[in-house]
Amino acid sequence: MKKPYICILQTSYANREEVAAFLKDKVADIRVEFITDTTLLQDVIMNNGPSEAVIERMRLYARAAEISGADLIVNSCPAVGEVADIYEKDVSIPVIKVDQPMAEEAAKTGSGIALVGSIEATMGPTERMIEKESLKIGKRVKCTRFLQDDAWKAFSLGEIEEHNRILLDSIRGLDYAGYDAIVMTQVAMKGLMPELSDLKTPVLCSFFSGYGAVAKKITEIMRIQR
Repeated sequence: MKKPYICILQTSYANREEVAAFLKDKVADIRVEFITDTTLLQDVIMNNGPSEAVIERMRLYARAAEISGADLIVNSCPAVGEVADIYEKDVSIPVIKVDQPMAEEAAKTGSGIALVGSIEATMGPTERMIEKESLKIGKRVKCTRFLQDDAWKAFSLGEIEEHNRILLDSIRGLDYAGYDAIVMTQVAMKGLMPELSDLKTPVLCSFFSGYGAVAKKITEIMRIQR
């Protein structure tokens, strides 16, 4: 009997080892593989959203994941999260957007949400997802964007510590601004969480809730397959 197999579609190589370790710690004896295309995010940024070429590539990756025997596909980048709504119709296996559980949590937490990130391409999809989830529970939320362009410039120059410092300063500055939650719009920002444990405002990151949902889903699939 083959191992339950999760295929993660990525726009960067960030957090691969951490993701695999997290999932294998939650669910024993599973296979975790990645399809990574770093040009996807570059194209989304250049075109101010997913182009037809980006959509078609991701549709191909999703079909490739299914053909390779995957039981579950994970869309790991918010910048192409809305593309998952398109390619999930091309496959017969479940698709999970890693930021979906975080959006659900943000919608339940309150009505004023601060969005923090260094990539503009992740802001819009995250905001729309939170708004969509809030409407499902009969609420309306207001998301305010705090895009840190200087952090992205630092990251592009390989200055990771400066990138993180800028984002940390932004998040800390929002702690007493009256928001019900602060949402990190990039999964890779999980590395900042240990530095924010003293904040009074809930800080939400999609890594733990998202991959926790992935672990739960693959466990359900394993039960059915037995």
